[in-house]
Amino acid sequence: MMMVDNTFSEIQNLGRLIREMRQSRGVSANDLVQATGLSHSVISKFERGQTDIQFSSMIKILSAMSLTLEDLCHAPMFTEFVVNEMAEKAYECQNSPAILETILNELNLRAILLRQEQVFKRILETRVHANQPLSHDVNDYFDNLTEFWTFDAYLALLAEPFLSQRIHLRIAKVVVGCQGQQPKIINIAYDTFVH
Repeated sequence: MMMVDNTFSEIQNLGRLIREMRQSRGVSANDLVQATGLSHSVISKFERGQTDIQFSSMIKILSAMSLTLEDLCHAPMFTEFVVNEMAEKAYECQNSPAILETILNELNLRAILLRQEQVFKRILETRVHANQPLSHDVNDYFDNLTEFWTFDAYLALLAEPFLSQRIHLRIAKVVVGCQGQQPKIINIAYDTFVH
C-alpha cells in the first residue's frame, strides 16, 4: 500500500498555520498552554514542524482559539488534496469536455487510484465519451454508500445524468440524512436527488 507522499510536510504546514492563526489572534503560546493543558514543548515543537500532534490535541488547540476544522479546510496549506480539487473543478466545468478530458488525463498519470478515485475516473470517461455507458463499479459505489461526503457529492452530481432510477433513489436516501449539516455541495446534491 502506497502512502501519500509529503505527509510530514503537510504536518509542518499545519503547525506553521496554527502558529500564524494564534499570533494573528494575539494568543501567546503560554495562553494556549493554559487553555489546552498541553505542554509548552508539545505546542512549540508542533508549531515549528518538528513533531506530529494527536487529533484530540489539535481539537483542543482549535477550540481554544475559537476555530473549527472547517476554518482549516479553507486555509491554502494542503497540497495533497489534488483529487478533491479535481472533482470540484470537474463539477464546475462539467459542460466543458476539454477540461474534463484534461482532468481525466491528470488522473491517468497517478500511480495509484483508490476506489473513489477509480469511480471518479469512470464518471469522467462517461462524460468525455458520451457513447460510453456508466460502468458497473460506479453503480456499485453509489449502491453501497452509507455516508455521503463532499467528494461523493461531486461524484454523484457528475454522474447524475447517467444513473439509473434505482441508484438515483439510493443516493437520495443517503443524502437525506446529510442535508443542512454539511458543505454547500451536499445541499446541492440534496436538491438534485431529493427534489
